[in-house]
Amino acid sequence: MADEVEKPKTLAFEVTRRCRYDCLHCRADASFDASEELTTEQCKSILASVAQFCRPKIILTGGEPMERDDIYEIIRFGRGLKLKMVMATCGYLINKDTMAELKEAGIKVLYFSLDGSAAETHDKLRQAEGAFEATLNAARITQKAGVRFQINATISKINIDEVPGIIELAQRLGAYRFNAFILVPTARNEKTADEILDPILYEVLLNELLRLKVESDIDVKVACGPQFARLCEQTRAKKLLGKVNGCMGGRTFGFISSRGDVQICGFLEMSAGNLVENNFDFAGIWCESELLKKIRSTSDYKGNCGMCEFVGICGGCRARAYTITGDYMSADPICKYRQGGMD
Repeated sequence: MADEVEKPKTLAFEVTRRCRYDCLHCRADASFDASEELTTEQCKSILASVAQFCRPKIILTGGEPMERDDIYEIIRFGRGLKLKMVMATCGYLINKDTMAELKEAGIKVLYFSLDGSAAETHDKLRQAEGAFEATLNAARITQKAGVRFQINATISKINIDEVPGIIELAQRLGAYRFNAFILVPTARNEKTADEILDPILYEVLLNELLRLKVESDIDVKVACGPQFARLCEQTRAKKLLGKVNGCMGGRTFGFISSRGDVQICGFLEMSAGNLVENNFDFAGIWCESELLKKIRSTSDYKGNCGMCEFVGICGGCRARAYTITGDYMSADPICKYRQGGMD
């Protein structure tokens, strides 16, 4: 069975939910009890179980991964398993000393978030004064250390107009990539449901991101916006772009929670199986989980997604569908594309 299932190329590993910020859009609960998070040895056992099955890129995420005292030990262990270790961080604990330790431990790439082109927007969304300057400072330290970094931004109605400015800022800082995360409300941050993009705004944004991808020097990607793959597929016919994937959750991308649950992503908090409880058998969960099998069966998707000719490369957002409709197999609610064109 393992030979028939596509192995993950990227795994996000939520090593903690602790964080000094309380970002409005974050899926993690910063008040999470640290005593419930995985121990150092459990983190190592999870990485070892993954490495026995595949060699994906591991994105250490949170919360704030730097809040763990053993983060350097975890990075070194992963590197010893020949896993590419990268980290998503808010940046407030990045300084010359911690950057030197991260580099020595073997970190390859850092991901920083900028949710506004200026402090006013970013700090408001992060609910932390000084968060914007902390990120800029961390990015400059990282560039000086010779470590690559990308800039992420969660896009909603609040900051959609600032996207070109954020990309310009990312380029000035020296980022090699900009990754736009389209807002996904979850049970924890469902108060942000009113801020998700409506279908018209969403389509306008995707077209603007496509233009920027073609015209900008920086690499532009989109996460949690799988319909971007549809636009890029249509553009491929003009030989302007290569292949761009839609949602890879449960296929070539997976998520491991701070309790050891395997999920398709961090926004759909439905467990395919718990690694601690199954004696750290990642391959067993990835290949045999009924949830993952169902997610991979795009022919069973409902509504517009089920009828769409691009479902195989897009897939829609299962987490957004679940939060808005209660059914993760239903159509992505912010997409109004119908077979053959827009509604």
